[in-house]
Amino acid sequence: MKTGKLPEHTFKRSVMNPIQYRSKDITFRAGVGHDGAVIGDMVTSMATTAFYYMGNEIYALNNAVNNVIAAGGVPYGVSVALLLPEHSEEAVLRRITDSLCKKALEYKIEILAGHTELVPTVVEPTVTITAYGRKLWKNKHRQVMPGMDIVMTKWSGLYGGAILARLKKDELKTRYSGSYIKAAEEYITDTSLMPELEVLREKVAENPDCIFAAHDVSNGGVFGALWQILSACSCGGECFIEKIPMKQEIIEICEYFDLNPYMMNGQGSLLLIMKNGNDMAEAMRQAGIEANVIGNTTGDSDRKIIVGEEERFLVPPKGDALNAVFYGQPIPV
Repeated sequence: MKTGKLPEHTFKRSVMNPIQYRSKDITFRAGVGHDGAVIGDMVTSMATTAFYYMGNEIYALNNAVNNVIAAGGVPYGVSVALLLPEHSEEAVLRRITDSLCKKALEYKIEILAGHTELVPTVVEPTVTITAYGRKLWKNKHRQVMPGMDIVMTKWSGLYGGAILARLKKDELKTRYSGSYIKAAEEYITDTSLMPELEVLREKVAENPDCIFAAHDVSNGGVFGALWQILSACSCGGECFIEKIPMKQEIIEICEYFDLNPYMMNGQGSLLLIMKNGNDMAEAMRQAGIEANVIGNTTGDSDRKIIVGEEERFLVPPKGDALNAVFYGQPIPV
């Protein structure tokens, strides 16, 4: 198997299909297109990262919390499992825990439990986060109908562009100014869906049934997330490339490394399927969050990207565009 996220067919065949016991207490199960599970009124999800650099533990925290939000929950706590290489310095442990505690305070979520161990087979610090939340709305994937709007928040390639600006700064400086690279690097602060959550709470309070499906954008970028959310809804869709929000700095960085920004990690963005997407997009914009209706669901099984007069078909995600830059190295996700 290749580095990165499992292909969908492998995930179904070797991860989901072997599961035999199904508890009657699970009201919404994790799967392709929905990474969180709902047990009664509790929503939970897990994320991990094994690529170490300053601040990467926040990727795992945001990933788990974002999954809970996309599954319809309001996060209230996390548990943390931290595996360190043998003979690690206490300063490394303290930096990671201080970083997580600071971010948890910012999000007003409690660190409920954890496990820390030094393991001889571990070569880089590995952080696993399990997030917990209270159910805010119920995802209704099977009730999605043709003609519903697909809303996207923030912009394509958000995390990938920021992490390339951070880790490949010296290369990028051969073409771009330091201030331009720094602008892209600072997008790393936008990789949480907590700002979107405040808008979602308001809209759900007005209409508890306004959201039919949601999925966070992460590995595989917006194209991967579109495939997964439409797969979860068992429907087709069409997306207009010119309506997908983009940042010029991310476009330039992707051109430098010859990457597709629509297939690059976009953690911090959210996809929603609903009837009145323009109303949600406007509410997001009023809250200072870039958002747009980028397409709609269809009655057939085709999943298409419209580029001008041309139609292109989406395919199951096979990995993230970042793999091409970090080939043979741990991927920073």
